[in-house]
Amino acid sequence: MTSSPAARRGPCALVALLALAAIGACGGDDHGAVDAGVSTDARPSPDAALVACSPDAGCDGEPLTPVCDLARSVCVECLSSSDCERGGSFGPGCEEGSGYCRCEDDGDCAGNANGPVCNDDTRACTCLLDIDCESDEECQLEPYLGIDVRTCRPR
Repeated sequence: MTSSPAARRGPCALVALLALAAIGACGGDDHGAVDAGVSTDARPSPDAALVACSPDAGCDGEPLTPVCDLARSVCVECLSSSDCERGGSFGPGCEEGSGYCRCEDDGDCAGNANGPVCNDDTRACTCLLDIDCESDEECQLEPYLGIDVRTCRPR
């Protein structure tokens, strides 16, 4: 049985039609939708919940994020490196775009209350084991602004 030229074109025509439909779906009218664009929030974990603040209601109750970033109206760890000099900061340098205190290497974390190790991924001073902490402390997992770091905390 010999098929007609029209029958042989059927599968190819169907593939071509589907390809055109897919191309058309990529463009077209977006019904006025606004592109979200790139976030101005440079936090490593964009879903991290930051506490709101204002000039009247600062961040006194937020030990990990004690500084009010008035431009974003949220509590952050730092606005400048001088904010990272306090005990409990996660490093000596401030990444101003995100409001995080950061470390570059283990040397930055010597004597840090959170631990002596600079985490390569989070750039936060952390501990790995209980032995990294003082004798009356243990190394505990602490969710910090949406990233998990381990910190030395009292037993």
